[in-house]
Amino acid sequence: MKPFKPPSPMATNGLILLCVAVQGALLIGGRGFDAAVIARYGLVPARISAVLAGVEPAGSLGIGITHMFLHSGLLHLGLNMLFLAWVGRYVEWVTGKAGLLALFVAGGLIGGAAQWFADPASMAPVIGASGAIAGVIGAYAVRFPTARITLLVPIIIIPLIFRVPAVVFAAVWFGIQLLQGAWEKLSPGMGGGIAWWAHIGGFVAGLALLPVFLLFAPAQPPPRPEWRRGPWDLPD
Repeated sequence: MKPFKPPSPMATNGLILLCVAVQGALLIGGRGFDAAVIARYGLVPARISAVLAGVEPAGSLGIGITHMFLHSGLLHLGLNMLFLAWVGRYVEWVTGKAGLLALFVAGGLIGGAAQWFADPASMAPVIGASGAIAGVIGAYAVRFPTARITLLVPIIIIPLIFRVPAVVFAAVWFGIQLLQGAWEKLSPGMGGGIAWWAHIGGFVAGLALLPVFLLFAPAQPPPRPEWRRGPWDLPD
């Protein structure tokens, strides 16, 4: 019997293509164009604070979701799209296309709100799909907690390969984000330009909202054990 394969992840692939297309446009436009787009359409916490205080008009915030599709470079884009391709297809299978898109946007918005709350005076634009993808990772951990994920961890020059349940991976990943976010709060200027609180907010959004989206998801057959092992798992 062939292993069960979920339907084509059209929403996941569409999000990846959109992010790649936006990054391609930034590269073609050049550094000045890149900086101008990020300054205008990135999420700037201080700008949100100014709008809430009535100092700036609400229109200065732009559309509100554009920061999720902007990235600082090819490495930033590549890592984010790798994670989205990994977990997005499985979450999309259980939530449907609309559910996956809703989770992505909700994770990005709530992650952005968390980053603003953590540093409301920051003038640095927050960009990237990391918060949105963190929401999808949180949903994946809730829906497939026992899926086995194969990890490669280099110890000096020796690569160690081991398998852990998805819920363990997600818990460790979330713990790292919390530690990094706390360190950034305790040591301003040492955060390395990474929006840790956007990751945290997005992940919590995915954990909380997946049960809601599943209520409206299309009926699906139960996943078979051979598929549930996980997207990066090695065959037995």
